[in-house]
Amino acid sequence: MKKTIDIECESCSGTGLYSGMCEAKGIAVVCVRCDGTGCQKFSYIPFTCRKGKRGIHTVTLSRGQTMIAGCGPGGKPITYREFESGKMPSV
Repeated sequence: MKKTIDIECESCSGTGLYSGMCEAKGIAVVCVRCDGTGCQKFSYIPFTCRKGKRGIHTVTLSRGQTMIAGCGPGGKPITYREFESGKMPSV
């Protein structure tokens, strides 16, 4: 079940006002992200357990996050069943 909470507005740091490059010194505008309230709604789904994934038989570590640094599978693989049991692949 999705939950919603109020969080501090990231644009105005909870002030309800914004003063940036376009505003002269000493002048602020009402924050358009939070309409001057200083807060934003944040919705999330609480974590209860790790979900299963169909069609996977092997799990490895990732070599990285970018094409330049390297990406794709790396390290010693384990079976998906081992992963479901709590085991993690190693380098």
